[in-house]
Amino acid sequence: MSKCKTFRGGYKFVEFQGQPDDTLEEPFIPSQVNIPLLQGFGKEGDCLVKVGDKVFAGQIISRNDQNVSSPVHATISGIVSGINKTNYFGKNCLVVSIKGDGRSEYQKIPNASSNWSQLSKESIEEILYISGVTALGHGGIPSRFNSSIIQPDDVENVIVHIVGSEPYNISPRALFHKKTTQNLFDGMEILHKVIPKAQIYLAINKNKNILQGLDEQITKYNWLKIQYLKSKYPQNHEAMLVKTVLGQQFPYGYSSANIGVIVLDLQSVLHVYEAVAEGKPFIERTIALCGTALKKPLHVKARIGTALDDVIGSRIKPEIVPRIILNSLLTGAVLNDRSLSIDKNYSQIIAIPENHNRQFLAFIRSGIRSDSYSRSFMSNFLPIAQKTCDTNQNGEERPCISCNYCEEVCPVNIIPQILSKYVKRSIVDETLANLHIYDCIQCGLCSYVCPSKIPLAQHIKEGANILMEQGCTPDQCILPNFDNIKGVVESYRGIKEV
Repeated sequence: MSKCKTFRGGYKFVEFQGQPDDTLEEPFIPSQVNIPLLQGFGKEGDCLVKVGDKVFAGQIISRNDQNVSSPVHATISGIVSGINKTNYFGKNCLVVSIKGDGRSEYQKIPNASSNWSQLSKESIEEILYISGVTALGHGGIPSRFNSSIIQPDDVENVIVHIVGSEPYNISPRALFHKKTTQNLFDGMEILHKVIPKAQIYLAINKNKNILQGLDEQITKYNWLKIQYLKSKYPQNHEAMLVKTVLGQQFPYGYSSANIGVIVLDLQSVLHVYEAVAEGKPFIERTIALCGTALKKPLHVKARIGTALDDVIGSRIKPEIVPRIILNSLLTGAVLNDRSLSIDKNYSQIIAIPENHNRQFLAFIRSGIRSDSYSRSFMSNFLPIAQKTCDTNQNGEERPCISCNYCEEVCPVNIIPQILSKYVKRSIVDETLANLHIYDCIQCGLCSYVCPSKIPLAQHIKEGANILMEQGCTPDQCILPNFDNIKGVVESYRGIKEV
């Protein structure tokens, strides 16, 4: 039986109200999609269509085999109605608009086969690339088609994780809708055929009991190991997965691919299976709709390019003004523009009520419904009560009281309150580098647990940016600790996932 591993620091969230149930709604076909040509890992490809062209769902509309990139597909059938340069999550890229004809069919990928075990490594590699699935993960899935910053032979380890450590998580049971656990193992075996030199690890929360008889099934794969992990935030971050599963140092600020490690989640591996065994191009995502601002939190399948408002607009409670957040309650981008398109990176859309009201005598309330790192008396003795979640900080920023909560939860062993004090006093020099400011993974836990409401994570990020402007870069602080850096580091900076 594999030992359950964990890391120093972190925080185990209790259950919040607004968790999505396992219900999965099949996708509706939107009347229009707006598809960014820059999404997932990689650079923007060349646009292969023009206004007025008739396109079919599954048809490649963007591709450039010379860039580190993966193809992008039309996700509905119809007519190209516009091609415009747009600022998408801070980067300018082309967006292809398609007016749909209502058909749900899509073009399948050539040469894909349910008898995939008979396909050659080269054929599988091409199918994965053509499908667009190689854009998944923090460093892309390596192939001979330049889909990652490293090549398949550079990969030493692959970590596939089913680790729900966020306040809100996508349900594995929803992801397995019309799929079986065998499809997961098939997906991992497909990856093994493409990356034969790599050891593959399946990292899973032991208490979730998602896969029955896992230990027995895994014994037939000599290239596959299972590792049970404690469900503690931010265990789902690639830096913490590398640290806990492999026991290796992580090049903070870079990608796990730079040390020969590919990290993929469950949905990514199921996309791998669908591409190779079913011939399905990467045209839709399963997304968890979470939070108490929703009428009914659940899971939906959405075609890539569907407007956010088409997915979530009618589901918001009419009496609530929501804040909509992408993927992570602590670190996700706030989605103020509901015309934004769903893309390859979406896994969760979180909608919580905006609340700026001062709570009367908040400091003497029982805390039954409030999550607190310090754990009030009632919170300790009634841990099973679901916690409320809105945008209220329940207080203003106050001076640091040196409680050391931020240091206790920090998963990378830095001292957030010290770094924050330096930045607030405009003391930004090599001292911050010596205090390992570049080790910060911006998980946001320090700000979350701070009883003085100090935006510690924000201060650390500001300090790191100023330090880089002064010429003290992560290259000087991080890379000297690694003699096995793979890929082109300079290239990686320009192609991080959106």
